[in-house]
Amino acid sequence: MDASPAAVARTLASGRLPGMAHVKGYFCPLRVRHATGSDGSPLLLVHDRSHLAEALVPEDGGTDTGAVLSIDHPSHGRLWLSGWATRLDGIAARAAALEFAEVNPVSDLLGIGEGHSIYRLDLAEVRLAHGDSLVEVDVDEYLDAEPMVLPAQR
Repeated sequence: MDASPAAVARTLASGRLPGMAHVKGYFCPLRVRHATGSDGSPLLLVHDRSHLAEALVPEDGGTDTGAVLSIDHPSHGRLWLSGWATRLDGIAARAAALEFAEVNPVSDLLGIGEGHSIYRLDLAEVRLAHGDSLVEVDVDEYLDAEPMVLPAQR
């Protein structure tokens, strides 16, 4: 594959592969459904009564929580998207749910605000590992990249 690291990262983050959330202060990674909005920001779909929702509660009156979304692909490596997760409400949550549904149409999106929440991950770092190499991808390059079409997994 001759795609740029930013395009590979954007492809892996699109939401078609399982993701794991690693949350500051929480002892283990947690499975999360995710998608990428049109602006490239990762969106996380979280059940309100889950360990992940508990882990994402901001400390001491804050509005966001440090988190990493990791995604693995057998051929393209492992992606880490690091930043701050912010719970979206109202119109922003509905708009994010529509963007999420374009990529990963799951029925729990109908429960946004009623048992499920959607979080936006504001990115600080993007890293892509493949084999022995680790590449730091510029966040702006990642956000500007076009995702590739991956062949169907068997």
